[in-house]
Amino acid sequence: MLWKHIPFICLLLLTLYFDAIQAISVTTDQPNVVVNVGNNATLDCTYRTYVESMFSLEWRFAPGPRADAKAEKILYYADGKTYRLGPQANRIQLVDPKPINGDASIRIENTRSSDTGRYSCDINNPPDFTGPSEAFINLIVRVPPSIPECVVIGKPYIGNNVTLLCKSAEGRPMPQYIWSEVNPDSVKSSSRVMKQDSNKGSLFLRNLTMEHSGTYECVASNVLGEQSCHLVLTVTVSNEAGVIVGAVIGTLVGLILIAVVAYHLLHQRKKNSKVPVTGYELREDAVAPGKEANSNLLASSVHSRETNSNSMNSKYNIVV
Repeated sequence: MLWKHIPFICLLLLTLYFDAIQAISVTTDQPNVVVNVGNNATLDCTYRTYVESMFSLEWRFAPGPRADAKAEKILYYADGKTYRLGPQANRIQLVDPKPINGDASIRIENTRSSDTGRYSCDINNPPDFTGPSEAFINLIVRVPPSIPECVVIGKPYIGNNVTLLCKSAEGRPMPQYIWSEVNPDSVKSSSRVMKQDSNKGSLFLRNLTMEHSGTYECVASNVLGEQSCHLVLTVTVSNEAGVIVGAVIGTLVGLILIAVVAYHLLHQRKKNSKVPVTGYELREDAVAPGKEANSNLLASSVHSRETNSNSMNSKYNIVV
């Protein structure tokens, strides 16, 4: 009658054989873990297999949110020894120092923003080569916003458009940004064209006027806190407009100087025209210029002759 049980015995042995080959199974109860920066994070990984002498455990880490980021080995266990690698080496511990009883979980102490990424727990236990031998855990380390930087994109000249940009280097979840003007003039603010994007941290100002000048504040915030920065916007006349205005003013000044000089010359000419011009009066006995000396000589000669004539006349009168 034993032969009747042979098929059952063969099936049982076959089942046990395949169970031994496909017994490996790696799972996690928390595929997504969220923790605040500075706290500890436990990444759960459990497995089912018959541990053999070639059993090994390997943890890998791909930083950041990108799914295609390259994973690097951060922890390895084999032959009863644990090896920790990479910048997280001093902060990673096995929950069970000897992970041969089904618990391969790790704990990351004093988490940092750089710990955010995808972790994988991989069990290698020949001859168990089939079955789910790897589990994946996504870790998100929440970080409050860092102090944002406020900058102006564009030239703040009258009539131009500019964008005020606010950005934090760190912050998870992604911060929301709110712009506001410090001590605004409500009358002036009502006529301003301002468009805000809270996700990008931008404030668009169109057709600048002098009224846009002032101090602006940007507040970056998420569930863990907020930070702010300030920016002083000074709207001025553009360099090109300044050159044009300077040229116009220079031209006007030049024309005014020319007008002043012309007026002065004209006034001086009119003044000189009113002074009487003294001429020489011509007389019948007038001596021509240059002839005065000769006239004197001639007069002396005539006088001499007259004197001589009188003398002779007197002489003759006496004789007679």
